[in-house]
Amino acid sequence: MNNNELFNAWLNLTKYHDRLLKAMDYKLQEQFQLGIKEFYLMYYLAQSEQNKMKLSDLVPKVSLSHSALSRLVTRLEKYRGGALVERQTYVNDKRSIDVFLMKKGEHCIHEMEMVINDHLQSRLSEKDIQNIKRLVE
Repeated sequence: MNNNELFNAWLNLTKYHDRLLKAMDYKLQEQFQLGIKEFYLMYYLAQSEQNKMKLSDLVPKVSLSHSALSRLVTRLEKYRGGALVERQTYVNDKRSIDVFLMKKGEHCIHEMEMVINDHLQSRLSEKDIQNIKRLVE
């Protein structure tokens, strides 16, 4: 593959990825009034030990600045049906903050995963699914 072919393949991949992300964000907003960034935050919390992580460790995973991530956590703490996450500060170090996924958040992330999976299954061709699987092997 020459440089131009590689560049064009990369460009097409990023456009495809962006379209999928926007479609997932739209679907999550429609059903949960939460977006893809909120999904990522709760997903990583659900995957972590004891459903909690330091706020600073979530910054690179969610791809937001520390202040933007803090605002996102605040929105999830004030979610319409009750808090999905909770902040926990340390007595000895007020600067260190853990974010904990609440039971309601666990339920919500499970529902969001099912919606995303169903939406992807209905929108992607079998060839697309196989291509995506091959990319991540």
